[in-house]
Amino acid sequence: MTKTNDLPYYPRFIFNCSDGNCLSTGDLELFDFIKETGSEFEITAFKPGQSLDITWVDENEDQIIKTYIVNRIQINQIKYDLDEPTFGINSNDCTAIQGKEKKWMMEIYIFLDAKKE
Repeated sequence: MTKTNDLPYYPRFIFNCSDGNCLSTGDLELFDFIKETGSEFEITAFKPGQSLDITWVDENEDQIIKTYIVNRIQINQIKYDLDEPTFGINSNDCTAIQGKEKKWMMEIYIFLDAKKE
């Protein structure tokens, strides 16, 4: 069995949150910190209107769970050649990539609205 996370390439997911938080990864291990609200199962899909709980680590190394609603999903940088360089900077991107650095086939932006408590 081939584990998806063992592949040398994968779509790069960028979670851009309305509260200023941002996650960017091509490594599925980060998905351990993202759950559909009310579920303990692995996340397998993202769709507009969906409620997600994301576990963040603050400056004191404490875990904080915040709830977000998927606003929209956008796909960019679809590559036909993985060795082709990526041109330009997307202002919706994060400044750092979390997890293992991998070549990506495309970027999937998931725009999230912080749920008011």
